[in-house]
Amino acid sequence: MMESFFIAICIATGLILGSFFNVLIWRLPRSESIIAPGSHCPACGRHIRPWENIPVLSFIMLGGKCAGCRAAISWRYPAVELLTAALCLLLWQTYVSPYAAIPHRAADHITFVLRIASLLVLIPVAFIDLEHFIIPDSITLPGLAVGILASFFPGPLTPLQMLLGTAAGGGTLMALGALGEYVFKKDEAMGGGDIKLMAFLGALWGWKAALLAIVFGSVLGACATLPLLAAGRLPADRRIPFGPFLAAGTWIAALYGDQCVRAYFTFTGRLLF
Repeated sequence: MMESFFIAICIATGLILGSFFNVLIWRLPRSESIIAPGSHCPACGRHIRPWENIPVLSFIMLGGKCAGCRAAISWRYPAVELLTAALCLLLWQTYVSPYAAIPHRAADHITFVLRIASLLVLIPVAFIDLEHFIIPDSITLPGLAVGILASFFPGPLTPLQMLLGTAAGGGTLMALGALGEYVFKKDEAMGGGDIKLMAFLGALWGWKAALLAIVFGSVLGACATLPLLAAGRLPADRRIPFGPFLAAGTWIAALYGDQCVRAYFTFTGRLLF
């Protein structure tokens, strides 16, 4: 009973966070305040009443349309809310529940909370980059500053390790971008937002997790884009947002990085010996 209660609380928290993330996804790329005005229909400007703003449920009750002008509501809204709820549940089962797969040794330390927050904020980052091809500095730069400050408090990362993580995350992508510009003769082969994002994540998670996130993100990106390239269905400008793949790669590195590394060395060891 108690476990079911905490699962319900976790899902409800995820749905509420997802609703807030939808605000960030819509307003940050447009340089709008996330505080005022209140929630409103982007088509007609009508103020959304509280009972029309219940995560997922309101979308279903309204038939996916504005209660005023009947303009279609994007599928993104319930998708983000459900995804956030599912990932919050995954984090609870991985780190917090009595059967946690990764029992954390510093649950009372601020770094643990910041790391969880950094994973969750990747949800709006991924959707913003997917739609607008940008990663807002208003997310990455404060995140980097917080990561730097956190390293001066007792915890898993010292200032030196924070610097190594920042260099591994941001520096690796910067080097890959420079290499891409040289090989493909293309300006800004790697976006500055991606570099700042990985610098921020490296500062909080350390160099190993940052490098693993880039590796996993690159593999996922290749798996998604190579079939499109082979089918000739890439956009005319061949711009592919890397942020969603880096976000997914960071989640994999944070939750399953150690298992993936062990499995890799076990597999290669059997092949070699």
